[in-house]
Amino acid sequence: MRRFTVATLLAFWLTNSDAQAACPTPYTPEQLGGDIAALSTALAAKNTEAFQMAGESLEAGLPCHQQPLAPVLFANIYRYIGLQAYFKGKTSRGAEWFRLAIELDPTFEWDMSELGFDDPIRAAYDAERGPASSEKVQVADGAKLNIPAGKRLAADGRMFTEASLTTGRPHVLQVIDSATNTVEQTWVINGNEIPETLLVISDAPAVSAGGAEVAFERIARQRPPLKTPALIGGGVLMAAGVGLYAASFSTRSKFDAATTLAEAEDHRSSTNSLVLAASAALIGGAGLTYVGISLDGGPGLRWNGRF
Repeated sequence: MRRFTVATLLAFWLTNSDAQAACPTPYTPEQLGGDIAALSTALAAKNTEAFQMAGESLEAGLPCHQQPLAPVLFANIYRYIGLQAYFKGKTSRGAEWFRLAIELDPTFEWDMSELGFDDPIRAAYDAERGPASSEKVQVADGAKLNIPAGKRLAADGRMFTEASLTTGRPHVLQVIDSATNTVEQTWVINGNEIPETLLVISDAPAVSAGGAEVAFERIARQRPPLKTPALIGGGVLMAAGVGLYAASFSTRSKFDAATTLAEAEDHRSSTNSLVLAASAALIGGAGLTYVGISLDGGPGLRWNGRF
């Protein structure tokens, strides 16, 4: 597989809207696991050359990995990318990757076999724990994510549903096909610089209300066409079920008062039929009513404001 430096990798991610299209072969989970294991072993052995080789393989392959990764695994990858930057003398960039790793996995502590207690990198990593806890910053007022149909978005392995991210660190954004659970597109961004293709900026006018800037967005409520018929039909069936069950009391009384076997058998059959019909009507009516209640057209009015 072709090797890339950290700088080349970032340029590759940032300039390719579809990272998978540029990959000759997928970067398999087995390759990913092997590179992470090699990085850990090389770090413990203080073998800088082996670490650089495994790191370059990881960096080159990650954009070609087609399976979604858990946030804790992304955190592990980011720690090693941060170490790569430090080893290359890019301490500021390394600190940013450390900051992101801590955001995803704040309880992580370096093993003594990897970084000694007095290792300066350990201190540099711990120094980013404070900045890592920053709040997410909205891209712009009224900005929303443009999520393609049948897809979902992920930021560093986490569900990405709001147009806001923490700043002062990079992020890996991915478009994932929901049906196949495969990664289709990958971006590396700085802070909350979300690609325009993933954004929708609302043009709703701002309205001043008591010194506060409030944006009103009217969302029309669409009543599902089956809602009213389902509610009415359910009610009718349940009422019919109650009537049939009440009618069974009369035939049951006749059954109890029967003086001949034929008469008793006739009333028994009528009673059982009425009870079964009543049960079916009640169950069907309850189900239809539940469907009618469950159908919803969404909220009628939404307010978005900044105070």
